[in-house]
Parts: sequence; C-alpha cells; structure tokens
Amino acid sequence: MTDKQLSDLFAEGTAPERDPTFELWVAAGIGRRRLRMRFLALALRATVMLMLSVALFVAIRLVEPVLAQLVEGIPRFMGVPVPLVLGVLVAALVLRAQLHIPLRRFAPPPS
Repeated sequence: MTDKQLSDLFAEGTAPERDPTFELWVAAGIGRRRLRMRFLALALRATVMLMLSVALFVAIRLVEPVLAQLVEGIPRFMGVPVPLVLGVLVAALVLRAQLHIPLRRFAPPPS
C-alpha cells in the first residue's frame, strides 16, 4: 500500500461519524437517555397525583366532621358522605377540563 492509501485508511477508520461501533454506542446512549427522561416524567406525574390524592384525603377527613351534622342519614362511600365524594369528583373534572383547554389552542390544526 502506498502512503496515500494508508493515510486515507487511517483517516476513515478513526473518523467517529464513519465508525459503526461508535454510532451504535451513541444511538444506545441517546436511547437510554430518552427512556430515562420518559420514566422521570412519568414518576413526576405519579408523584404529583399521589401528593394531590393525599391532600384531598386529608381535606376530606378534616371537613367530614364539620359536615357530619349536616349530612346525617345520607349514604356513605368508604366512610365519606356520598355528596362530598361527588362534589370532589365534579370539582376535579372541572379543574382538569380547565387545565387542558388552553393547550388545545396551541395544538396544530387537524389535517
């Protein structure tokens, strides 16, 4: 082999964009990072929902004795008066609808 051929071979073999092993290593690293970010986003959502659930449970337990005199004789669901459970569910649905409405304005139009 000539010096020019050896030089070209060395340049091609050491260029990262031409090295298939390096490309696979980079692609695997990017895939791992994306998967990690997805799991972190899911964990964040789950943590927020768990914290809201705990706060809601505590609030219901604090409000329940005060409203107990008003709702005497009303059926209960897991120890909580049914109207209170329904009210919380309606409030949650209204809040959820309010949070998603502004996002729809920025969505691309359907094609």
